[in-house]
Formats: sequence, C-alpha cells, structure tokens
Amino acid sequence: MYLKYVFFLITTSIFSQSFDPLELNIIYIEPESPNDIYSIHSNSIKPYVYTLTPDLLSLNVNERKQKFIALILPSILIEKAKIEHMYNYVYTNFDNITLNNQTKVIYDYCKCTDRNKLLACLANQPNSVIIAQAALESGWGTSRFFLEGFNLFGIHTYNLNDSKMKAKGSGDLAIYVKKYDSLLNSISNYLRTLATGYAYDEFRKKRLELVDWKEMIQYLDQYSERRELYIDDLESIIDYNNLCKYDTLELDVQ
Repeated sequence: MYLKYVFFLITTSIFSQSFDPLELNIIYIEPESPNDIYSIHSNSIKPYVYTLTPDLLSLNVNERKQKFIALILPSILIEKAKIEHMYNYVYTNFDNITLNNQTKVIYDYCKCTDRNKLLACLANQPNSVIIAQAALESGWGTSRFFLEGFNLFGIHTYNLNDSKMKAKGSGDLAIYVKKYDSLLNSISNYLRTLATGYAYDEFRKKRLELVDWKEMIQYLDQYSERRELYIDDLESIIDYNNLCKYDTLELDVQ
C-alpha cells in the first residue's frame, strides 16, 4: 500500500481567492487489496482519497458493503466540505451578495443568479442518500463502469469530448457513461449534477427545507428510467443497511 500526504489549499476551480482557503491534509492511498482500505471506527473521518479500485468481489456481502462505504465516504466528505464552504459564504453574506469578480465562481458553479437558488444549489445532502445511490448504481463497487472509470453514479454523457465508456447491450443507439480519473471527480460531478440539473429542482428545494430523507428521495425519480421503482430501491438500501448512521459523520480536518 502506498500513501502520499498532500497539504491542499482549495482556492482554485470552484473557490475564489477572496475566500478563506479550506485547508485539508489529504492522504492519497493506492490500495492493493481491500485490506488497505481503512475501516470506519469513529465519527471523525480522515481525508483519505483512494486512487485505485480494489476488487471487492472476493469479500462476503457484509464485508464488501463495509469496505465500499469506507472506500468512498472520505471522498464524499471532502467534496461536501468544498460545497459547504461556499454555502457558508452565501449564507453569511446573503443580504449583500451580488455577482462580481469575487463571487463569480459560486454563481458559475450553481449556474444561477438568484440568491435563494444559490442556497438551494449548495444545501447539504445526506451521506446516506449519496452512499445509497453509489451502491445502487455501482453494484456496491463491482460494476465495470466503476472499476474501469470511477463512475460511481451511472452518469451518462453525450459530449463527444468527454472521456467515456460504451454501455454494453445498448443496441444500435450508442450509450456512453462518463469515465473519471478519480473518485473525487466522480463524486464532484454527481453532486453538481444534482445541484444544477433542471430535473432536480424540487429535490434541491427539499434539501433546503431539511425534510426527512424519505421525503427527499421521492424527488430523485428523474434520476432513473425506473422512476418509482428506483426510489423504492433507494429506500430499501438505506433502511436495510442503516445508512443513516453515516449522516452525522464529519471530516477530520486536524
């Protein structure tokens, strides 16, 4: 197992340099086997980023699920910390915030100019819902799209310039899913899709209202062609695996 420690100042891409930088000591790990994935034993999660996707099929079902969650949860919390950083800025400066050179990165991220929509775009999403969608879309980390391209959430692409993989069994109509170069980018793209996509406008409103997760996921019916059946599966995964216990976990930024 190879570990690389990186002190990371998040001031680029989605953050303006006028903001206080978010400082993270990210630890990059190249896991050679599932044994190299650190188990979750506390409410404070180290900022591990796993750079490889080890084979989880050799594990029994319960072990596979636990290792899968331990593999993706630190990266989920890192990406959520970036979004929370923007949310806190908008919330604190809500009465005075306007589109200018300092705030342009936030407006660009959310693809909107309305202050209330900024908050809805950046509102918190429960870890349980993110984990459940990742588990359902990637087969608990065993799908080809995840193993070959870090695609956790079944995100499709129609952009000719995107790195992508062709979905098997798509017939005459070519269907492609996005290929990512890291877990962080996969999670980041998924979160921004839900934060900006037209189909998830009501979902964002419910996030901002802090409704119960069972009510919240009803507004993810556009995520899959299976509609209500997809929502039923999400609810079953969250309930059966007690995923709500991960909703209170936070990133250890010490």
